[in-house]
Amino acid sequence: MTFELGFDIGGTFTDFALQNTESGELAIFKVLTTADRPEVGALDGMSTFLDQCGLRHVQLLNIFHGTTLVANTLIEHKGALVGLLTTAGFRDILEMRTEQRFAIYDLFLQYPPPLSPRYLRRGIRERIDRDGNILECVCEDSVRAAVEDFKREGVEAIAVACLHSYRNPANEQRIAEIVRASWPDVPLATSSDIAPEIREYERTSTTVANAYTLPLMSRYLKTMDAKLAGSGFGGNFYLMLSSGSSALVSAARKQPIRLVESGPAAGALAAAYYGELAGCKDLLSFDMGGTTAKVALVHDGRPAVASNLEVARVHRFTKGSGYPLQFPTVDILESGAGGGSIAWVDNLGLLKVGPQSAGSNPGPACYGFGGDAPTVTDADLVLGYLNPDYFLGGSMKLDRQAARQALAPLAKTFDWSIVETADAIHQLVNENMAATARIHILESARDPRNYAMVCFGGAGPVHAAGVASILGIAEVIVAPGAGVASAIGLLIAPIAFDYSHSYPTTLASADWRAVADLFADMETRGAQMMNDAGISTGETVIERSVDGRFQGQLHEIQVPLPDDLGVMKVDEFIARFNARYRDLYHYLPDHTPIELLTWRVRVSGMRAPVKPARLPQSSPDPASARKGERPVYFSEIADFVPTPVYDRYQLCAGMQIPGPAIVEERESTIVVRPKMEATVDDYGNVRLARAQAD
Repeated sequence: MTFELGFDIGGTFTDFALQNTESGELAIFKVLTTADRPEVGALDGMSTFLDQCGLRHVQLLNIFHGTTLVANTLIEHKGALVGLLTTAGFRDILEMRTEQRFAIYDLFLQYPPPLSPRYLRRGIRERIDRDGNILECVCEDSVRAAVEDFKREGVEAIAVACLHSYRNPANEQRIAEIVRASWPDVPLATSSDIAPEIREYERTSTTVANAYTLPLMSRYLKTMDAKLAGSGFGGNFYLMLSSGSSALVSAARKQPIRLVESGPAAGALAAAYYGELAGCKDLLSFDMGGTTAKVALVHDGRPAVASNLEVARVHRFTKGSGYPLQFPTVDILESGAGGGSIAWVDNLGLLKVGPQSAGSNPGPACYGFGGDAPTVTDADLVLGYLNPDYFLGGSMKLDRQAARQALAPLAKTFDWSIVETADAIHQLVNENMAATARIHILESARDPRNYAMVCFGGAGPVHAAGVASILGIAEVIVAPGAGVASAIGLLIAPIAFDYSHSYPTTLASADWRAVADLFADMETRGAQMMNDAGISTGETVIERSVDGRFQGQLHEIQVPLPDDLGVMKVDEFIARFNARYRDLYHYLPDHTPIELLTWRVRVSGMRAPVKPARLPQSSPDPASARKGERPVYFSEIADFVPTPVYDRYQLCAGMQIPGPAIVEERESTIVVRPKMEATVDDYGNVRLARAQAD
């Protein structure tokens, strides 16, 4: 038998999923994250998990890893001291940004500090024009002098980002050669390797961010790789990328910045997978963990992918206040609403929830680790949604009295009872998450009523029905192992890598031979990466696309291209572009030339499909799965009501559970609200919908 293991290190918990690749049987596990040294808790948890399953590391064929370490490094500003080499006159681009203000009337507007301080940003005499012509060669002595200064200043990594290097990388590559000759061991990132795309600020920001995380991630991945090998693991070790694909650790080590949305991307893949099993291809992926809630759209069975993202925002959910990064990423919108999110009162006397979180240390008050702030988990425990004796399968006890004490100051402030306060927190966090999801869906020109919701995360199934009701979503799908769905998503992700290269041109004047050369270069690099992963050319899939826009616009849309560009006619491309544009904006400008900017390739290797395990069939009566009853508060009834509790592991296909009800599993709890009904399908999905009799 062969097994594959996925593990995702989150802000509060580290999740594991283990699958038998022959039978499709899945086992899952969850431990608290060790915040100071996340790899320690992850490796110890992995060993414990394998022991419970009667397995050893040597029996694992592949290990897939998702991590928040890159994102946390940027958020907490704990990366390397970076020196930047750029074209003379452009060293201040990190502070000038795009010269646009994200809040034009805010006199106290703040941006995150540049990841390379000004005294370590050096302008090098060299120049390439926008067409790629070399106007001035590199002044080599100035590069060597800058490197010597960097050594004296204690620089730990160097970024190189020259003007227009996406059109011609020659000067940038020469600078890199001089740096390596002068300082062979220094971690080095060049923009022509990291993000060869138009827009100087975004390209420079991405390159500096990659250099900023290089030393830390190199040490982390080297340690992780060595300890896994020391435990007997001899298979392939893959890292989950933000684009929703996996790459060998050797590739991820060169571009760690691509891991920034590692875990959330895996969750969106899991949502797409289980949605397809349930017969739904248009989905809202809803992931509510201990720190945040994340939503992503799945359209026609594939998560939506954006060509860029922004991280480490000063104003956490305000676009424009963070570091922009240029590479493909699953399009995810984040809300500061997790189980550990703290409830508080603002200056106007209004109740707020998040974005501050208690995390895993000290955690919610009910964890008993010293936390005393009122959190969403405390509220859910007081309302009866959570079983204090079955949290993490009973391995961790929750303190209901501590939760009530944490809520007491808020209750006194508003002159509410403890229960009314808990219900207000629960409903407010639902409204916050629904508002985030609605914005994300509407900005994608979609209607939430046309989507089903796939929910996961430890807190997701508790809140999903309430959020779906606010959005007008008719069905909620709770997949097996919903509490560790991101780890399951790691087992589903394809082995793939995305390449991009800007070559701005109008459609009318495009040099298709030059475009073909760009694609050939990117595809050759992709084939080599697949070969390193043991995937032959015959098992490789290549997808091509281009970012285009109508002339004069600021933003592009991505348009798929055929396999053979030689047979594509201009009229055919215009039809593709217009169809995509109209689908997004429901409007089409007349007689406006089309510009093409960035050409993209995704090279992926075919993997054996994950075999879903089917549940045995049973009668609709769920009585055999009933494990007890407890009082649970529902705002629809405005009181506690005796509510049956079911064991998810005893459910069979075909069972129907009328609401109100609670369905418990080790990593999460499903709340079936009044006037709803839960149905169990062949693959173990619990599907919540309005009761037919209602």
